Amino acid sequence: MPISKTNDLFRLIKSLSKSEKRAFRLFAERIKSSEELLYMQVFDIMDKQKKLDERAIVAKLNKLGSVKYANAKRHLYEQILTSLRLLNKSKKSNIQLREYIDFVYILYGKGFHLQALKILQKAKKIATHNQYDFSLITLIELEKLIHSRHITRSESRPIDELIEQASDKIDALSNRVKLSNLRLSLHKFYIEKGHVKNEEEAKQIETFFEKNLPPLQSSLLGHLEKVLLYQSYVWYYYILNDFENCYEFALKWVQLFQENDELKARDTNLYLRGYHYLLTCAYNLKRQTAYALFHQELENFRRDNYLRFNKNTQILSFLYAHSGRLNLHFLNGTFEEGVKGIDRTLARLGRYKDKLDKHKVMIFYYKIAWMYLGNGEPAKSIIYLNYIIDMTNVSLRSDIQAYARLMFLMVHYELENEELLISLIRNYQAYFTKKNLNNKVQTCFLQFFKTIINTPLLQRKDTMRKYLIILQDLEANKYEQRAFLYLDSISWLQAKIVGRSMGEVIRGRK
Repeated sequence: MPISKTNDLFRLIKSLSKSEKRAFRLFAERIKSSEELLYMQVFDIMDKQKKLDERAIVAKLNKLGSVKYANAKRHLYEQILTSLRLLNKSKKSNIQLREYIDFVYILYGKGFHLQALKILQKAKKIATHNQYDFSLITLIELEKLIHSRHITRSESRPIDELIEQASDKIDALSNRVKLSNLRLSLHKFYIEKGHVKNEEEAKQIETFFEKNLPPLQSSLLGHLEKVLLYQSYVWYYYILNDFENCYEFALKWVQLFQENDELKARDTNLYLRGYHYLLTCAYNLKRQTAYALFHQELENFRRDNYLRFNKNTQILSFLYAHSGRLNLHFLNGTFEEGVKGIDRTLARLGRYKDKLDKHKVMIFYYKIAWMYLGNGEPAKSIIYLNYIIDMTNVSLRSDIQAYARLMFLMVHYELENEELLISLIRNYQAYFTKKNLNNKVQTCFLQFFKTIINTPLLQRKDTMRKYLIILQDLEANKYEQRAFLYLDSISWLQAKIVGRSMGEVIRGRK
């Protein structure tokens, strides 16, 4: 097992709760061969380590051969997963369902056809109740196979029902696959190109969507197909910067879950994700009342259900709730209140650091930097902006990299570091050219700093007013509006012109 996989094993062990470790030890006690004793030694040593130290592990195992050590790690990883599977079988219907499918294959292989059919019926009830349609079609096909190859004493009516069930499920699954393909294709488009930047790109995505949206009858769609349909529309309108329509479909997405408790319990993460897009749209549309309402609903759901969340859901709920809190302060201009919650957010980031990709951490650091700048504490922004700017090996979100550099210029202008500004502007101009970043708002704001540092102090407000008008004109262009959601350069300039804080300027617009 290479070092990367050794680290996976270490992280898996560290993720285990006390009860899971106890269950694993009981599970491992069932066999006492030398091989099992060896993998338990590896487990005990790793469990006691705070940081992975392979040299210490090998030393404690009395210079064990590399092959035996690799086999012990591999065996340990598999046994932990097997133990967790057994532990969660009674809690997770999908795990129990897969076990029933295994039982059916085993019984059928031994020639116990009628016993296999009995297990099949139990499995079908679980699959039907929980809408595990892909598993259900597997079960139906298994049942058809048994009936077709053996005398099972079944009447013709149940056979007819079985054929009808298969036909219905094939239609439903066909719609589901087509919709999931559409949703994934839209996601791919966004990753590669981001939001549309002109009429040509808008036409391209509109043509693609119309061509790939399958013909559907709404009355015949199940809950899962509806969710996929709403997701597809959310992504479509999100890419088009049409946040009015995006908001409407995100709301339908959330309401569908609210009307179906089983769906909410089955895929809590998708429910939370619906709230994320609903909040994103409300934020982009600057609907402060709606945003506050939906964010409170998300916070309430998280508080009431947190102990039932698995680790993945806990992390996701943290991302959406804490990001939502920061955005709420941006929307209301309450930067002073916002900075009070930063330590709590940073503590959670530290707790989940190993399970978060750098992109998500980068977004939080960007928001934190903006919060400090908005609260008149630009020096505190520097550490978070440096983290983003130093992430030269990260290809995702080049837009955030660009906005972080522009915010860095704002920070040093506030700190009156004008000599440093001259050097930074020159470096960032080269960076923008190299990365082919030609967003009009970004280009205009960079030009503003090139101009302002060469302007006498008494004339600087006139320069600010000139660029404020240019930026306000750009804000009216629907293809340039998103730039102001990431970097509120207009509020910053207005605050500098009138000599007030950004919070006061934003609150004054209400």
